[in-house]
Amino acid sequence: MNKLNTATATRITAAVSASSKADKSMVSAIDTLIAEGFKSTDFISPKTKDTKSTASEELFDSINAAIIKGFPAPTQALLIKNTKSLSDSQKASKRYAQQQIGAKRNDFKSALEKRTKKEIEGSTSRTRTPDQRIRDSLNDILKVCAGLEEPKFDIIKMRQQVLAAIKLL
Repeated sequence: MNKLNTATATRITAAVSASSKADKSMVSAIDTLIAEGFKSTDFISPKTKDTKSTASEELFDSINAAIIKGFPAPTQALLIKNTKSLSDSQKASKRYAQQQIGAKRNDFKSALEKRTKKEIEGSTSRTRTPDQRIRDSLNDILKVCAGLEEPKFDIIKMRQQVLAAIKLL
């Protein structure tokens, strides 16, 4: 039977931490996209047949460019190179990177679809009691506080006060 050693535990912790930061970054990006009026269909290629795309070619290209800027520098350099000048292994790497552009774009598309669906469903039904709505809001405050990297207030006192408010309910 395996035993978790310190090095392995450290790697697991680092992976979870990176994943958590990525999740927070995605939520932040989706918040910004929604605030700026983007739709999930803006992330569909305008060149596909029978498309529901609402993106112009210029917008679609700028989305892809923003995604590429998030890749490591060697991957960005590989994507710029002419495919005919690459070795077979470089061609395979470039193809994988191009697939990742589509995968990341689809991640944004799916996240926007989910958020939009959630907002539509949430706005049509108010079946929660006032107590539940307050509790949900207080729990949201706790989640936001947990995600703050450099709060401008005493986070411990805030958390204690919010927990006290939840107990009152």
